Amino acid sequence: MFSKKTIASLLFGILPFLSARGYSAVTLESGTLNVKWIHGAASCLNNNDPAIQVHNFNENMVILRQSKCVNYEGPFIYLLFGEKKAIMFDTGATKSASQFPIQKTIEKLLVQHYGAEGRTKIELIVAHTHSHGDHIAGDSQFKGQANTTLVGTSPSAVAAFYGFSKWPNGVSTYDLGGRVLDLVPIPGHEDSHIAIYDRQTGVLLSGDSLYPGRLYVKNWSTYRKSIAQLTAFLANKEVSHVLGAHIEMSTTPGVDYPIGTTFQPSEHELPLSKDTLTFLNERLLDIGAFPQEDVQNDFIIYPI
Repeated sequence: MFSKKTIASLLFGILPFLSARGYSAVTLESGTLNVKWIHGAASCLNNNDPAIQVHNFNENMVILRQSKCVNYEGPFIYLLFGEKKAIMFDTGATKSASQFPIQKTIEKLLVQHYGAEGRTKIELIVAHTHSHGDHIAGDSQFKGQANTTLVGTSPSAVAAFYGFSKWPNGVSTYDLGGRVLDLVPIPGHEDSHIAIYDRQTGVLLSGDSLYPGRLYVKNWSTYRKSIAQLTAFLANKEVSHVLGAHIEMSTTPGVDYPIGTTFQPSEHELPLSKDTLTFLNERLLDIGAFPQEDVQNDFIIYPI
């Protein structure tokens, strides 16, 4: 039998080898995406879907989708629970609390998770993947709420909150209490855009920079640099799912639903993969310095 010293020596030697090849020594917390998302209706006047669909990815993470009959963007919102804080990314595309009760929905989920008394000891961080209107419209519902911090949406506000010293370079971390998130600046679609890597589940939240749809690129050179930086950051990390903020592609490879669509009966699945991100980076490298629309099976690079 091997001695403890020998075993320790073997592990010490092999862990860097495994890490360099993308293997993780930490078991990721699993979750389920076995869900049929609400996807609008042929006639929204006769649609009985809820304004907000709630799906428990697991007991520590919730995915919400806004009804496309409330707003055609149908954005996804993510809520992550830690031991000391909870954080949500994005607040949806509708300001009205009567049409889109996002604050009440989130508050109910917090109480369900922590208990009524426990909720009073937990800070809710209301954050964003980026500052476009369909991701921050519900912010006003959270202003002035107890135990709630609303993160600003400008690049300087985002950098200050997460502690970036050289925005948009580098990576910062944010600890929810027993749950650490890595924040990677990825401007190009929008100036304050970030990606979020959850070490607990291996989920990457990619906002509007990568999702099954039209990847609108405002600043081509910045976007290319951002995707390259994100790809490099994740090179040695296990990624369980890449979850973006919308679905615009159909189940037919390379075919998207038109802007303004309120009914997507055959929409692409939400999760993409680390390989999809790698492929996006390769396409951007191949296209080069001059913006070009590029249609692929799972996304469309769309310079604006």
